[in-house]
Amino acid sequence: MIVKLLSEEPSYGYQLMKKMEQRLSGGYTPSPGVIYPTLTLLEEEGLASVWTSEDNKKVYTVTPAGMEYLAANKERIDELFARLDEAGRGFERGRSPEIMRAFMELRGVVMTRLSRESVTPEQVRKIAEAIDAATKAIDAL
Repeated sequence: MIVKLLSEEPSYGYQLMKKMEQRLSGGYTPSPGVIYPTLTLLEEEGLASVWTSEDNKKVYTVTPAGMEYLAANKERIDELFARLDEAGRGFERGRSPEIMRAFMELRGVVMTRLSRESVTPEQVRKIAEAIDAATKAIDAL
């Protein structure tokens, strides 16, 4: 994936992390502990090269050997990116701002209500029943 991204645009590690995060709609962001060792490995294998920018950032780009690798593995890479795009769409659907707002509002009201000293076992039961009813209603949609 990194070789493919570098073939589209020379990048430094942080940019690659953000590109991957964006491609997966925020569902996954690789850590520096994943990106930088991988970039070093790609450089050692001759698939990427590095140069230092004016602002002292290591910028990686794909090499001719990296382009050959991409061409030789085009079908596999296309399949990988298709799966990543599908996963990204799934993450995007799950991160609907309206749904996230509603979850946070529900969580807040439940936690506030349960933190009161005067909450009774009957009220706890009714809260659980209301959440169960909402679960069933959503599942029936």
